[in-house]
Amino acid sequence: MAKVEQFPDQSGENGITENIKDQKTREIFDTGRRQGNSQMPDDSLLMGSSTGQNPARETAGEKAQGKSQGENALTYKDQIKKHRERIRIYRIFGTVIAVIVLLLMVLFFTTRRYNRAEIVKVRDFPAEEGAVCVNFDGHVLQYGPNGATCADTNGRVKWSITYEMDQPIVSMSGDMAAIADYGGTSIYVMSVKKQLYTVNTSIPVHKVSVSECGEVAAILNDSTKSWIRLYSREGKEIAYFIRSMEENGFPMEVAVSPDGEKVCVSSLLMKDDSVVSNLSFYNFGKAGKKYDQHLVGYFEYTNEVFPYVRFMGNKACAAASDSRLVVFDTSGTEPQNSFNNMLTENLQGIFASEGRIGLLFTDLTRENLYHLDLFGRDGKKEGSVGFTMVFDDIQIKGSKVYINNERSMQIYTVNGREIFNGGFDRAVKTLIPSSRLSGLAAVSENEIDKIKLR
Repeated sequence: MAKVEQFPDQSGENGITENIKDQKTREIFDTGRRQGNSQMPDDSLLMGSSTGQNPARETAGEKAQGKSQGENALTYKDQIKKHRERIRIYRIFGTVIAVIVLLLMVLFFTTRRYNRAEIVKVRDFPAEEGAVCVNFDGHVLQYGPNGATCADTNGRVKWSITYEMDQPIVSMSGDMAAIADYGGTSIYVMSVKKQLYTVNTSIPVHKVSVSECGEVAAILNDSTKSWIRLYSREGKEIAYFIRSMEENGFPMEVAVSPDGEKVCVSSLLMKDDSVVSNLSFYNFGKAGKKYDQHLVGYFEYTNEVFPYVRFMGNKACAAASDSRLVVFDTSGTEPQNSFNNMLTENLQGIFASEGRIGLLFTDLTRENLYHLDLFGRDGKKEGSVGFTMVFDDIQIKGSKVYINNERSMQIYTVNGREIFNGGFDRAVKTLIPSSRLSGLAAVSENEIDKIKLR
């Protein structure tokens, strides 16, 4: 008979015991939940105890780790701050070095002295017989009895005109020029770019002055009277007045302001056995219409001759005699004498630029042959240049003074510092200064040259 193996019945004694244990356990948990027993075992605590971990130590470790992270974060910020501080110091240091280098460069170029001039031919520029070459706003203007030509310093011809004149005279202001036939009846007005207009007068031309805007004032004389006529940029007569030589004197010089509205005439008159010069100011703008013949100012000087008058902008006009330099404030309708400088030495010549006037005297100290005193728009002395060269021309360009003859050249700053003193290897007729020393040009025999200073 087969033996049947019997398994314990789960519903037996052992089963009953387990059921009782489970029931008691549930009762304990239920009672704890009803009573809100806070001391009941927590799963995490049980897990912690089962894994051997200490909750208190774990919390302290987390705090230590947080503190370490905070210290690391603080250290990182300090590092960024220090890095930025280093960059700032480097930038300051770099700026200081750059300023020092710049100052050294400025010092080098402002105190540099040259002693050799190399002339390099640029282009042929045939010279007309009897023609005169002059610096025309950085260009070459060649004019003579039969015509005139304008070219840049690279030899490119801008314009060329023909005419017939017995004695051509020229006036230049900025990039404008007027060529007139002294004692004739023709006036040609040009810019550096082109010819603008021609004026034919019925009365002989004695003096002509062109403004920076292209208007021209001309003194026309006959045997008893003089006419001062003002022409527009288009060549139309816009104003004129007549002066009696017996009453007003013989007109010697005329100047017109850059805006073309103001005119100054210097005249010479004999009165009571004395020589009297008068400076007459005219205003042909709206402000001068209410004045008789537009005469807005009149100044007399006894025993003086004023061969030189020049507007220095619209707000100032300078006049020089053999014994004084006077500057008039022309900012208002009626001019005012704003500066009067009496000269204690014999005046040898007058040279001017757009913003300065140079008065040339014999050097009485005998340290030099001449000295050129330079004055600004306000009449105040800005500097003096002493030199020994027997010169053909003196030009003031910017803050530099150029002195030359055919074979030699000297360059000075306005305050008298020598930049160059040397000779040429060929005869130079005309210097053409530039705003930069590297742009210096010259007209030699039948050619235009560049001058390189070494």
